[in-house]
Amino acid sequence: MRPPPLARHSCACALIRFVVASVVFVGLVEESGAGASLLVHKYSTRVVRTKYGPLRGVMIHIHPPVEAFLGVPYATPPIGSLRYMPPVTPSTWRNTRLADRFGAVCPQRPPDIGNRSEALLEYPKGRLLYLEKLLPLLANQSEDCLYLNLYVPRTATGDEEPAPLPCVVYVHGESYEWNSGNPYDGTVLASSGRVIVVTINFRLGVLGFLKTGTKGSAQGNFGLMDLVAGLHWLRENLPAFGGDPERVTLMGHGTGAALVNFIAVSPVAKELLHRVILLSGSGLSPWALQRDPLLVKRTVAKHTGCHGDLHDDDLAPCLRLKQLNQLLNVKVEAPRFLPGFAPFIDGTILLNPATTPPTSSSSTVATSAGFELADFPKRDLLFGLASTESYLDLNAQDLEFGFNETKRDRVLRTYVRNSYYYHLNEIFSTLKNEYTDWEKPTQNPLSVRDATLDVLSDGHTASPLIRVGYLHSLSGGKTFFLHFQHHSGERDLPMRTGSVRGEDLPYVLGLPLIGGGPFFPHNYSHTDAAVSKTLIHYISNFIRKGDPNGAVPNASASEAKSGPLHTLHDEGIGGGPSATPYWDTYDTINQFYLELGNRPERRDHYRGHKMSLWLNLIPQLHRPGEGGDDISMRHHHFQEEDDQYYDGSVRPQTKDMPPVAHVIPPPHSTATSVRAAPATTAQTPPPPKSDTALQATTTECPPNQTLPTIIKNTNSNNLLRKLASSHYQSYTTALTVTIAVGCFLLLLNVLIFAGIYHQRDRGKSKQKQKEELAEAGSCSSGSGEAYYNKSYNLQRAGSFERKPTHSEYDKRTLADLQMTELPLQEFNSSPPPAKRPAAESSSKTYPPDVTSDAEALSNVVSSPSIPEPPPPPKNQPPAQGYHHQHHHQQQQQQQQVGILRPHGAPTTPGTMKKRVQIQEISV
Repeated sequence: MRPPPLARHSCACALIRFVVASVVFVGLVEESGAGASLLVHKYSTRVVRTKYGPLRGVMIHIHPPVEAFLGVPYATPPIGSLRYMPPVTPSTWRNTRLADRFGAVCPQRPPDIGNRSEALLEYPKGRLLYLEKLLPLLANQSEDCLYLNLYVPRTATGDEEPAPLPCVVYVHGESYEWNSGNPYDGTVLASSGRVIVVTINFRLGVLGFLKTGTKGSAQGNFGLMDLVAGLHWLRENLPAFGGDPERVTLMGHGTGAALVNFIAVSPVAKELLHRVILLSGSGLSPWALQRDPLLVKRTVAKHTGCHGDLHDDDLAPCLRLKQLNQLLNVKVEAPRFLPGFAPFIDGTILLNPATTPPTSSSSTVATSAGFELADFPKRDLLFGLASTESYLDLNAQDLEFGFNETKRDRVLRTYVRNSYYYHLNEIFSTLKNEYTDWEKPTQNPLSVRDATLDVLSDGHTASPLIRVGYLHSLSGGKTFFLHFQHHSGERDLPMRTGSVRGEDLPYVLGLPLIGGGPFFPHNYSHTDAAVSKTLIHYISNFIRKGDPNGAVPNASASEAKSGPLHTLHDEGIGGGPSATPYWDTYDTINQFYLELGNRPERRDHYRGHKMSLWLNLIPQLHRPGEGGDDISMRHHHFQEEDDQYYDGSVRPQTKDMPPVAHVIPPPHSTATSVRAAPATTAQTPPPPKSDTALQATTTECPPNQTLPTIIKNTNSNNLLRKLASSHYQSYTTALTVTIAVGCFLLLLNVLIFAGIYHQRDRGKSKQKQKEELAEAGSCSSGSGEAYYNKSYNLQRAGSFERKPTHSEYDKRTLADLQMTELPLQEFNSSPPPAKRPAAESSSKTYPPDVTSDAEALSNVVSSPSIPEPPPPPKNQPPAQGYHHQHHHQQQQQQQQVGILRPHGAPTTPGTMKKRVQIQEISV
């Protein structure tokens, strides 16, 4: 049955409109910045029915193909009465909506690069080229901007994936005041990684991060609220696109990473995300949080004429009546290294911790302010760094030619003054000393430049991000650390090894696999493509299962080998993803991380010495000290106030204590008690009990604290005293135990020497008998007897009145040996000297005589190995009677532990008695 003419005419018109729209859309996508290599051939054949209405996307010609849904509304446009209001769910629609073009960019004021010469005085040359390509993509602006873009992978035949796919939401960075999610194409990451990629727009600057409400209200942080609303929309509608709402990963770069960090710990997003990826940023960076939102509110009120009480009045009703351009012209002059419009603690999205950290440790790593930003142990974390995160802090001239130490000092002084409150001079001197190459007599301008880049990179990005990873692992979360070191062959950047900030982003998106994107270079090499493929392999595995290791599933078993991604599906660094090294988790002990250069390698303790400085020493210096309010803030301030000492704007130094606390007191019981180590060991051990113990286990101990927390007023001066000295209590306990043990050992030595001298005193009364015994042991009064008497008198320091008889000599010698040896075995205070080999003893020569009493005494007391006395002259035969009666004693002497005589040497009374005295002295 044929349809009526009117119906046939309507179908024909619809078909014509569909074809025309398809042709027009190709040009729209290319002009919007989706990339010239990603050509759209047709609309998708399926209609996705979301909760708010049906959607039809477009198919992107890539292999495997990707279905893109561009400009999907996730909230009602925040215009009119909804300006400066939390986002509202979108309105529903009945007809199929074509998701074929990007939504408008949120209102913003991008950087002014119209005058290239002036721009080079502020930006590096490579940064300027990047902005020249990016800013044209941000021209289409409107307050109706709450849209997201979805990139859904399809099989090689264009069918839907049989199993639900994981999803990653990318939060753009660059600034809290400008940029958009539209320029970041997720096509390659979706196709190669087999994950759904989402980019999102949210309110920025004066519209997104202004505290408009009263002091106690949560009115503000609308940009964060937009991101939470987008996650709500995805949780409701991901199943319609073939996604799994239980596997949502939030990934951010730069300021986007800080926003992701805030949402990860927010109580309003507990069920909305499951994994977190932080690239080159965290919520602990000094540029991540606005510490004084009322100052920004005052600036906006001054420029817009919306006057009123800053604490009690709401600016929103007045600001809704202002023109958009008037709001965008408001410029907040923020101190250098600190943000202007930025997220702040509002009590709803971002909470101010009111309790002590949930840990029994008293170490600074777990008790410093900001510990709550790593309190998401049930969500897996992957964080990454570039080699130089401070590339944007210097201009083109400084990067190309370097600068002297005077400017270095101005930059460091500016950073320290704007980032810290206490002991600024000590922190400044510590940083300058640590980052100076003292092995060089003169500092080269380029080496000074490199040192300045390192100190800024480590301070405001690397160490805060590593601290988040450290605390996340400490709390039991699964953590992975990436150092992206690879750099492309052609780049207009300073001649330094390693990567710079933002250089990892195109590799994450997979742009080297297709020759580049709208605002990235188009001259990637095969090595660059292989690095990108390997990175996508790791990240997509983490998004899928929380572990970057393993194989990435193909689109289908019958996938055809064609298209732009064909040559790299089975290739990677060193032979493909299957040949990539195992990526170990980051823990507090081993601190393993993956260094991705031309070839990925596993390393540990990233910049260990430098990170120990930032995460251990600097926080200990950054304390108010004893006395609290009793100490004037002038003690902590810089004495230099003129502009010549700084390189950029700085915040004023006040005489009042700042309204922030940098150390949260641990529980009193844990600070004064010493606990034994648990019997069982876990993968992540509890934090050490003191800063000293923490240094022994890791280089990343007490971290840098930048997140402010409001302290409560108290009338007790002991509170701040306890805050400043609590970290020394465990050290005092250990010192007390050490002193007690030392005193005990000293008393034991006194008792030992008292026993020895008691035995010697008892032997003094029998010295006269021993002298007589010595004379009876020799045949004549020759040189042997004289030598013995002289040596013996030096050691015993006594005189003899009479000589013992031969029988008395036998009894006294045995008794003396017993009295000398038994106490040694009983006290056992020091190990006996080792036996000398027979060969060594036989070849040793001895002096013929002792020249002086002083020399002999020094040989006996201070020499480590006392030589044996020389044997009697050859023309004097040994005493036969003595040898006959004391042969048993000679054998016993040879078996004694100590200095032994040479094998076969004749035994004389002098040598025997000298051995006895040597054993006494050695004790």
